[in-house]
Amino acid sequence: MKYENETLNFGVEGLFRTPIYFAMLDNKDEIKKEFVAITNKLSFHDAPDSWGKPLKLTTKNFQENIIDIYNMTAMRSAINQNLANFLEILQLPFKLSEYRMTSWVTSADRGNYSPVHNHYDADISGVYYYETNEKDGDIFFLSPNLAMSNSIFRSFGENFHIKPAQGKMIMFPGWLQHGVTANTTDHNRKSLAFNIYFKR
Repeated sequence: MKYENETLNFGVEGLFRTPIYFAMLDNKDEIKKEFVAITNKLSFHDAPDSWGKPLKLTTKNFQENIIDIYNMTAMRSAINQNLANFLEILQLPFKLSEYRMTSWVTSADRGNYSPVHNHYDADISGVYYYETNEKDGDIFFLSPNLAMSNSIFRSFGENFHIKPAQGKMIMFPGWLQHGVTANTTDHNRKSLAFNIYFKR
């Protein structure tokens, strides 16, 4: 947000913005074939009962990389291309050859959701939707400006929802608090989540 009134010599600048990248991938059909090929090889784990009814995940410790394990070249290429776009827009000097990645698949049946969390020390986190009816749960981001919650400025820091779509990729800072609303449909949503860590 930026507003300037040159006549009266005043203005307002929106500071401390948080970059969230999104794109619809051109090679989603090729990527879908990679996921179909590994569907029967994936094992999903339930999160602790204390979480309610959260998403099912193919990981227990978030350290493995599904993309490398199953040699998903189309998925890797799409992440690299969009990561390069994101870095260029932000004018960040990191190289695609200098990062490591972890990735896992999430599965959401009716009632499944993801509680609010962040991805700790990941530089960039992301999600790619390869199976969705676009009504089976939004990803949402909480404002990092926590001091706004009881302020007259709270409308500038409200939660931001993004609806899933087949072939959509989203990237965001790993520290950003986010969650996924409950799937209220009978459709099973599947997505790939990933974390990117750059060498310092």
